[in-house]
Amino acid sequence: MNFLANFWYAAGWASEITKKPLARRVLDRPVALFRTEGGKAVALDDCCPHRMVPLSHGTVEGESLRCGYHGLRFDCAGKCVEVPGQASIPPRAKVHAYPLVERWKFAWIWMGEPAAADPDLIPELPWLDAADWAYSHGCIIYACNYALLLDNLIDLSHTTFVHQRTIGTDDVAKTPVRTTSDAGRVLVERVMDDTEPSNLYRKAGDFTGRVNRWQRIEFTPPASVIIDAGAVPAGPDAGKRGINTRVINIITPETPQSTFHFWAFARNFKLDDASMTQYIAEAIMLTFNEDKRLIDDQQRNVDARPEQRMLDNTADYGVVLARRIVERLLREQEETRAHA
Repeated sequence: MNFLANFWYAAGWASEITKKPLARRVLDRPVALFRTEGGKAVALDDCCPHRMVPLSHGTVEGESLRCGYHGLRFDCAGKCVEVPGQASIPPRAKVHAYPLVERWKFAWIWMGEPAAADPDLIPELPWLDAADWAYSHGCIIYACNYALLLDNLIDLSHTTFVHQRTIGTDDVAKTPVRTTSDAGRVLVERVMDDTEPSNLYRKAGDFTGRVNRWQRIEFTPPASVIIDAGAVPAGPDAGKRGINTRVINIITPETPQSTFHFWAFARNFKLDDASMTQYIAEAIMLTFNEDKRLIDDQQRNVDARPEQRMLDNTADYGVVLARRIVERLLREQEETRAHA
């Protein structure tokens, strides 16, 4: 499967990258992630050119990585700087180094043309650095193609039926959505006035009655979905004492049939409440594992029925528009490669 190459993807949370090399697969390519003694985060092709053993089995030495098999040592640019037992270093003794930038608590990797790796193209996620926001975060790996996970996040009508224990309410599936798009974005908006809060919202916002609630789901390519969601009390107190959240979903294809979902749930309330941070983390992991059970099985059905097309309904309009954007960008990528 072809992936969109000239985009930034989350290789992981920045905190995951340490002096112990981490093996990770991004866009179906093996990558070794490590942090040098000086603190620099580095991404190299996870394959020593000598005997093709993964470099992630190696050890960090200063500002370099030593292969754990025969000891060849590589700098942060992938150049071999030492071959034990010989003075000369063969010209082919080098590995590909991927651009890697730490921003918004993530380590962002560029799998395409290195010259096009502009850090200004990294998605803006200010809620993860803002003093007036707190967040819970995590990662879950799905056994599915990333497009199915994007479908799930863009169309939240499923929450009524899948997530009643946490974020789902009866009104979500029944409420019409407003969908708009341009060449690089899809926005799905849903407003639910005078409704019952979800279990998570009831606990998070200390709501005792009905609420006015909103969801604004924004997709940007290649695979980011940011959900602006919140609630305020309905009735005479409308607009007062509400809660505002951002559900940040950064999707990174691992292989054509497995996907990393790096998520964060940012909030502007109870900032110093560690128990609330833990509660939200547990509730969101429960929610996404409910999705995983369904989507992993969905992928098995898709694989078993290659001749069958999915049926789209009104709530899928945002999903359809997002897929069209990705398909157009893939066509443009292939045309560029064909003329290179």
